[in-house]
Parts: sequence; C-alpha cells; structure tokens
Amino acid sequence: MSLTPHGPGFSFIDAIDLLAGDPPRLRATKWLDPAMGFFADHFPHRPVMPGVLIIEMAAQASGALWGRLSGSESSNPIAFSLAQVLDFRLRHPALPGDTLVCEVEMEHDFGALAQFVVVVTLAGRDDVVARGKITLARPAP
Repeated sequence: MSLTPHGPGFSFIDAIDLLAGDPPRLRATKWLDPAMGFFADHFPHRPVMPGVLIIEMAAQASGALWGRLSGSESSNPIAFSLAQVLDFRLRHPALPGDTLVCEVEMEHDFGALAQFVVVVTLAGRDDVVARGKITLARPAP
C-alpha cells in the first residue's frame, strides 16, 4: 500500500500515524537508507539528505494529513500540489541511517488551499532538522 501518490522511488514516508487532538496532527517517519541514490553524490565524502527532499517529505506528510481529513482512503491517496514553502529553516543535517520524524498540523484550510505547520526531528533525539510552513493546493476537478 502506498502512503503517498508518488512512486516508490519518490516516496519520503515509510509510516504514518494520525494523532488525536484538536487540531488533528499526523506523524510521518522515514528511515534514510544509506543506499539511497542521492547520498552517493550529495556530498560524496560527507553525505547529507538534500534540504529540498526534507521539504518534499514535509509536503508529502501534509498531503497525507489533508487527504485523511478530506475523507480520502489511505489506499487511494490524493495528489495535492505544493503551492508554497514559508519560513522553512533547515537546522540540522539528515544523514544516512537517520530516521526522520515529521509532525504536521493543519493551520488553515482555505478550501482549494491549506497551510500546515511542520517540524522535522531525528527519531529518539531532540534535534530539530527543519521547521516551517507548507501550503498545498487541491487538484483541479
């Protein structure tokens, strides 16, 4: 079962948990397999996950939350589009073998657009990898 509408080579989520609360939140995790292709060249002697892929993980987690809040079945995820990245700060490197934990909360639902607050941390540690806001757009009917 796919957790995102992406193919397996571009899915940056291994597992998700919908967290109870008001507003609802979602936690997504991704183990960074050292064999992932981007680690070979970014950077060869000190590989790190590209920041744009951390933002992509945040967008995928935000889409998973919005899809569940919209009634989408997890077996048929909606392909939301990334509309905007706001105040996103990369604070700590994500290295081969790390597990990223991405928590997202919907801040505003504007109908065709929704904005999410995102915090990405390292599993089992207090290190914040990134934080910011993501705006997604619904697909056109």
